[in-house]
Amino acid sequence: MYLRFQGQVPNLGTASKLGIFQLAFELRDRFDAPDYVTRQMAEHLSWLKLNLKSPKVLDEDGNARAICWFKSRAQEPLSHIWPMKAMLEDFGYPIDVLKTRDPGRIIYEDDWQVAAKPRRR
Repeated sequence: MYLRFQGQVPNLGTASKLGIFQLAFELRDRFDAPDYVTRQMAEHLSWLKLNLKSPKVLDEDGNARAICWFKSRAQEPLSHIWPMKAMLEDFGYPIDVLKTRDPGRIIYEDDWQVAAKPRRR
């Protein structure tokens, strides 16, 4: 099973919505968010930046439609994602959790995540 955390805002140029990382950076940088929120968000993002690979394949030509999914067994990164989801929702960013067994054509995979191109409908 794969999990994707995404908001309600369309990701321009794609059929998907903005993912939790884009929204987390937005909340972290908001001038009206309390210090403890921006600090906690920054701590979660720092841990993820240090420990979660950023698939370089996403920058390659032809992969603009690809989106990332967590593997359901990725407990370490998910232990940071769930609190980020809660903080975002507290500040008016609804986050949907999508679940699937078929994320599309997988173009990248590691122990915690995959990047996949959605199948055309």
